[in-house]
Amino acid sequence: MMWDSEPPPVLVGVDPGGHEAALEYAVADAVRRGVGLHVVHVVRPPGWWAGDDADVTQQAELRERGHRLLAEAARRAAELVTDAHLPTLPVSTELSQGSAVAVLAALSGRAAVVVLQHHGWSPHGDSSSLSVTAGVAAVALAPVVAVPDRWRPTVGSGRVLAAVEDPLRDRAVLDTAASEARRRGSELVAVQVAGAELDDQMLLPGVEEPVRVVRGTGTVADVLLELADGCDLVVVGRHHRRHVIGAILGRTTRDLVRRLDVPVLVVDPLDDAHEPRSPRVPAAALPGA
Repeated sequence: MMWDSEPPPVLVGVDPGGHEAALEYAVADAVRRGVGLHVVHVVRPPGWWAGDDADVTQQAELRERGHRLLAEAARRAAELVTDAHLPTLPVSTELSQGSAVAVLAALSGRAAVVVLQHHGWSPHGDSSSLSVTAGVAAVALAPVVAVPDRWRPTVGSGRVLAAVEDPLRDRAVLDTAASEARRRGSELVAVQVAGAELDDQMLLPGVEEPVRVVRGTGTVADVLLELADGCDLVVVGRHHRRHVIGAILGRTTRDLVRRLDVPVLVVDPLDDAHEPRSPRVPAAALPGA
């Protein structure tokens, strides 16, 4: 499979810290979409922050470890396809060097969706994997699925939740959630805490049945925590704020990614109304990758 293939593949980032949950989600999602899977590992070379040239031996070791990791991830993806008796899935791999957020954000423009695994909170705050996931979700040119490492797929849960405040502003969230529910054969539920009230039985183009609307009180995160147990997916808008250092994921969306035990699909609600953003740090491919 060529990385620039059409339709675009599902892109999944893998890391030595663990990626089983992300791979399981990404394989199933690629099969549902009828596209290939592109597996990426990003290494930060020695001396990255200091600007020093990395030692040649260390660079070679990083490349070797990265290639082994990618080969293992590709093998595991093939196992997941075989074990679940799924159709053949084209898999490609890529080893890159630099800032994980910048590299994955640059690659996201050629992906149907980006899938990343995170470890949630660490004793000192966000884990490094959660920080990368939130950073990519804030600037990616494709939707980003944040998969907690504790998640494993369930059978027959049958619900996709969409967090909606303003039905006009969040139309991209609703449309994406409807597509996800349709691919899964799941019920779409719109969850509303604030904003202009939605109809109890909302109609969406391309959705045969009216969308059920559930209203709650409290924060969006608290309401979704109550409703999300056992659901397939939660879809939210990133609603980031622009800062001088770049885009930072909105507090509510970041809180949901941290706390929910199910995959969270982060969508840009202004998908068709803004200019694409370029990564602040150029992505550089490793020699021989």
